[in-house]
Amino acid sequence: MTVSIDENALKAIAALQRPGKPDLLTRIVGLFKSESPKTIASMLEGIDSADMEAVRVAAHTLKSSSAYVGALELSERCKELERAAHDQNFPACMALGDSVEDLFQGSVNALDQRISKAA
Repeated sequence: MTVSIDENALKAIAALQRPGKPDLLTRIVGLFKSESPKTIASMLEGIDSADMEAVRVAAHTLKSSSAYVGALELSERCKELERAAHDQNFPACMALGDSVEDLFQGSVNALDQRISKAA
C-alpha cells in the first residue's frame, strides 16, 4: 500500500530542531512507530469486544499522532473510526478498523523512505 506523507508536517517538526541536539524528526517518527502499534492493538481489542469507548479513545489518540507526523490518510481513517465509535456504529467500526493496520504500515514505510532520503 502506497501512502503519501504531508511534507509540511515534517517541515514543522524539523523547524523545532535545535543545533547540537539529536535529530528531532527521527525521534518523533521513532516514537510514532513504537507507540502506535499499542494504540492500534487497543483499538482492535475494543472492536473485538464491542467496547466503543475504547475504540473511540484509541482512534482519537492515533488520529492526532498520525496527523502530527503527516500520515494524513491514517489520521482521516481514525477520524472516521472515532466518529463511528462515538455514534455506537459497531458495523462501521468493524469495516473501518480492517484497514488501520495496513494504513499504519504504509505510513511507516513512507516515513522511513522520507527520513532515509534526508539522511
